[in-house]
Amino acid sequence: MTNQKHVANDYLCNCMAVVTITSDWNKRDYYAAALEGSLLNLAPLYEITHQVAPFDVQMGVFVLRQTYKYFPPGSIHILAVQAGATDQMPMSVALYDGHYFITVNDGRFSLLFDNRPEWIRAIVHKEGTFSELDLYVKAIRALVEGGLDERTLPAEMKTEVRPAPVAEKDFILGQVIYIDSYGNAITNITRTLFQKAGTGRNFRIFLQGPYTRIEKISNHYSEVRPGQLIALFNSIDCLEIAVYMGNLSVLENIAVYDEIQIQFYNHE
Repeated sequence: MTNQKHVANDYLCNCMAVVTITSDWNKRDYYAAALEGSLLNLAPLYEITHQVAPFDVQMGVFVLRQTYKYFPPGSIHILAVQAGATDQMPMSVALYDGHYFITVNDGRFSLLFDNRPEWIRAIVHKEGTFSELDLYVKAIRALVEGGLDERTLPAEMKTEVRPAPVAEKDFILGQVIYIDSYGNAITNITRTLFQKAGTGRNFRIFLQGPYTRIEKISNHYSEVRPGQLIALFNSIDCLEIAVYMGNLSVLENIAVYDEIQIQFYNHE
């Protein structure tokens, strides 16, 4: 940890760092504006979204995992979803993949990252109903001003098990991990897993039991007619189920954590 300050300064000084915010703070409330106003003099701000479903940490993690890499190295990312700090789960700063992340160290860092971060530092906790505001400002000020060592404490990353699909010889059992604003269902089944388990065989994708099924992977939404079900691997190479020009979540009553099953079989 002796050279940690120098590492932080190198990242922040040699790039166009920004602060991003991902939260469940609907903008009709004052929380988002209070944080943004407090940070304006410290660094440029970018709102990823304030529309995460209330208290849905996994949704916030998913959005941030898919977006942080598109920002300049050295950027600082706040994940403000159910982020009330405690002595056991302190607000913390982590350095991973050339980016800084600020959120509660309750296991969500292990969901955000594929590997262990370079380091984690805990911010001294302050009690209050909106203590996150003070803690976020403290963390970003410490990063920008180079006072991380003096203003934070070393911490160990708490871990949480990331939901993973189950793959056997003739089937994959996965789950919906995100519903986008169009009602499309993104699953935790990757293209790599699908190809490895399927070995080129025919398949059926079942939604919510044995009656709704898809037997083809498409390349584009427009390969089917409006109102039809479609399955494809999206831009992050995860299996996505949708209704073209419709809302799958509403029409098929699909929600986050619902099971998606794929059965493989030889040509009949």
